[in-house]
Amino acid sequence: MRQLAFVYIFVLIFSFCGKNAPAQGTAGLHNPIFGASALAQGNAFVARADDASAIYFNPAGLTQLQRPQLSLGATFVLPSIEYHGNGVSEEMDTKINTIPNMYFTSPIIENKLAAGIGINVPYGLQGKWDGDGFSRYVVTDFNLRIININPTITYKPFSFFSVGVGLDYYYANVDQGRHINVGLINSSLTGTSVDTNTPDGLQDHEMHGDAFGYNTGVLFNITPSHSVGLSFRSKADIDFKGKLKVSDLSGATASVFGSDDFDTRTNTNATLPEMLSLGYAYKHNSLWSIEADVQWTNWSRFDVIKYDFETTNILLETNKEDVRNWHNTLSFALGGEYKLNEALKVRGGYTFHESPVPSDTFEPSVPQSSRHGLFTGLGYSWGKKLNKGIDFAYGTVFYENRSVDNSVGDAVQGPIDGHYNLITHIMAINFNYIF
Repeated sequence: MRQLAFVYIFVLIFSFCGKNAPAQGTAGLHNPIFGASALAQGNAFVARADDASAIYFNPAGLTQLQRPQLSLGATFVLPSIEYHGNGVSEEMDTKINTIPNMYFTSPIIENKLAAGIGINVPYGLQGKWDGDGFSRYVVTDFNLRIININPTITYKPFSFFSVGVGLDYYYANVDQGRHINVGLINSSLTGTSVDTNTPDGLQDHEMHGDAFGYNTGVLFNITPSHSVGLSFRSKADIDFKGKLKVSDLSGATASVFGSDDFDTRTNTNATLPEMLSLGYAYKHNSLWSIEADVQWTNWSRFDVIKYDFETTNILLETNKEDVRNWHNTLSFALGGEYKLNEALKVRGGYTFHESPVPSDTFEPSVPQSSRHGLFTGLGYSWGKKLNKGIDFAYGTVFYENRSVDNSVGDAVQGPIDGHYNLITHIMAINFNYIF
């Protein structure tokens, strides 16, 4: 177990620091990937929350765990994203994204008080379009990753009722690049015709920031067979600071910036949305269980992103607002597990997530539509009192067909109208140890 923990911590650090941490199998920017057991059941887990990942799904479930538990996991996401439109076809350059998670929980007073801490990557995006492709003036490459550290404490005042609260600390990094249509800008500034031989400029925007939020949950065990769970995660306002770099400028554009290369400090803020989840579960003895969940997400928080520049000019001020106007969403999950014997459980689940991205602000860094996910998996335990275990999950996320016809990119001769086809394969594994 010590060797496993050492290897996992190395992978955890590598994944957080590398370029492959975020996923492209998400709802908006959210990565609903927090543990193999729950994922295999479509993440329908709020009303049971009976393993260490309860820290995320519903902290009130921690008092169900009778002994200290450690869970180390990773999820591997392989997306496929294609664009067809304006007489061209292009496939996003994507990689297998590795998303780690880690949870530790422990009872403090048996059946009364418990605590734990979790680390995961709840938000992220990563991908790259061709540098000379259809989206080059809107986005070429992008990488967002947000890490969450979540300490939690849970109290059970009554035999049928538990309540848990947790603190969320988020650390975010974002890096986005695109080309600049210098020929078109020169034409607009001078009133002359566009010189199509003018080389493109380049823009790179790197920012980082952090924020605090909180989460809470309750668990009602109505009877030994019926339970209801409710969890809430607060908004978190992230203050981003970083640097904007532009290069390879020429002509009148370079004159406005004062050089063919330019950089300035920049800052902005963005809000992670509130989430409210409600679940109902039925357990048939210890043989099988099934659960249905619904989740509301306040994506309307992601509306207009405004940038401030330490050194600015007329071109930067004209483009200092990034309008998103995302809308609130509902998601649904149905899943369960069946115990084949004391050591082996099989699981399955289905999810549906609405897309928060409206058609008029759709752009290729978040090329999403509403989606359906099918998942399966198993859990196997061994050792003294079955104190060691492994959970495995596999799923495929199918995105509904989406056609886009908006004005994004039109002003820089880079329309992104067309058809976007997406599918994502997800595999997750968690190693568990009960002390």
